[in-house]
Amino acid sequence: MAALAITFVLLLLLGAPIFYAVAISASAFVVFTGSNTLSIISQKMVDGTVSTTLLALPLFIYSGNLMSGGCTKRLMNFADMLLGKIPGGLGTAACGGAAFFGAVSGSGIATTAAVSTMMGPEMVKKGYKPGYTASILAGAGAMGAIIPPSICFVVYAGATGASVTDMLSAGVIPGLLVVLAILIYNCAVSARRGYGRNDYRYSGKEIFNITIQAIPTLAMPVFVLGSIMTGIATPTEAAAVSVIYAFVLAALIYREMDIKQFWEISKQSAMSTAFILIIVSASAPFGWVLSKNNVPTMVADAILSLSSSKFVITSLVVILLIILGTFMETNSLLILLTPIIWPVMQSIGYDVVHFGIILCVAFAIGGCTPPMAVCLFTSTRILKIRVEDTFPDIFVVCGIMIIVLVFITIFPQLSLFLPGLS
Repeated sequence: MAALAITFVLLLLLGAPIFYAVAISASAFVVFTGSNTLSIISQKMVDGTVSTTLLALPLFIYSGNLMSGGCTKRLMNFADMLLGKIPGGLGTAACGGAAFFGAVSGSGIATTAAVSTMMGPEMVKKGYKPGYTASILAGAGAMGAIIPPSICFVVYAGATGASVTDMLSAGVIPGLLVVLAILIYNCAVSARRGYGRNDYRYSGKEIFNITIQAIPTLAMPVFVLGSIMTGIATPTEAAAVSVIYAFVLAALIYREMDIKQFWEISKQSAMSTAFILIIVSASAPFGWVLSKNNVPTMVADAILSLSSSKFVITSLVVILLIILGTFMETNSLLILLTPIIWPVMQSIGYDVVHFGIILCVAFAIGGCTPPMAVCLFTSTRILKIRVEDTFPDIFVVCGIMIIVLVFITIFPQLSLFLPGLS
């Protein structure tokens, strides 16, 4: 195991991509122990991608990218119309827009980038502090990974055998709760700092047009989740239909996607899918080595030996997840850590779906927490400011997200209510 750990850590310190680090470290273990031939590594890598659960992954990525081609502006206009009159109207509309777009993209980074590009510069022009703007956009955007359809839930389901249907429906309430908490915080801060509301008066014709244009986009997540929860379609079938729907919407209804854009979106989707699947594939031999040496059991025993209190163990695990989430991409962490952490949480009575929500929300919070937060880095880069410029606002936003995570952890029905209806 020393060969595995040393090789893995050294490769990460040298800046090697995560899939190289896990595959090479597993190979190093086989070479140093002589327990198997190196062919076992390639066999395990192939076995790692043979999963019907993962079929929905490339389809959700593709449909999300297709939808972003024509729906971002319409979602932002719809959110501004609904929420712009509330104190801090633009910020409030940005939070609402993040929720809407998260229900289309399935990605926290994509949601943060889309909302920051559309709303961020306008918020700064209206007097919002740039660091504050980047902070709330990163926090609300990170929930794009939680509000279904969610890519990270599909990855988690593949790692644990949890139901994709249950995971997708379980993410609705927790994701919306976090966005709502950030929205309320924005209203309070805006009232104190004097960030104004949107005073533009929409005419009846404008309200009608904005609503009509947004309805086709808003119907997609309702259609996908509704068909899955009612049993009309499996997650993979619903994802496949969503690709067709997204293409028709972007190319024929909104008419904002030409052949060149379609090719770029298809290429980007293929690259995103390949990136995730190669990590899944490379992690299979890594997980095999850990399992063969009883590492998950040893980690579970070590954590359980620290305390018999469910509260203490849960707190330690959540803190660990948030810290790790600041340094690595969410899907990579899910694939690497889930087989190790889940046995611990299972032993103290957690439901696999409930823990999946805790895990993904914790990683989403990590994506907003300095120093290496991917969502925060995205919003600050778009607004052309430094991460340090978001201090202390980003810490308040992260604190609010952690408070909501505590409620999600203490009250499992927030996650399990909707899955229980199906």
